[in-house]
Amino acid sequence: MASAEREPVCRPGRWVSVRLQHRDVRIQGDSGDETVSYAGIVITSFENGAEIGARWIPLGVDPSETDDEQLIQQLRDALIWQARQPPKAAGE
Repeated sequence: MASAEREPVCRPGRWVSVRLQHRDVRIQGDSGDETVSYAGIVITSFENGAEIGARWIPLGVDPSETDDEQLIQQLRDALIWQARQPPKAAGE
């Protein structure tokens, strides 16, 4: 059984994985090192079981409309890549 942190199950063809992930960043300050955690969405592209690429999109506490549009565009691009073709207009 595959978990979110282990390698995904090998599937033929193209597919994308979308998951929530926290990234920790160590910052050196006057009082020593501090670790800050950031939440984000990871969109990973696979082809025949091999990872082709991954994008991490940060999630803010109070996302703006611009943040939402960026996430929607990244998801759209990933799904178009998976389908190997752009969507058709209604009636085509």
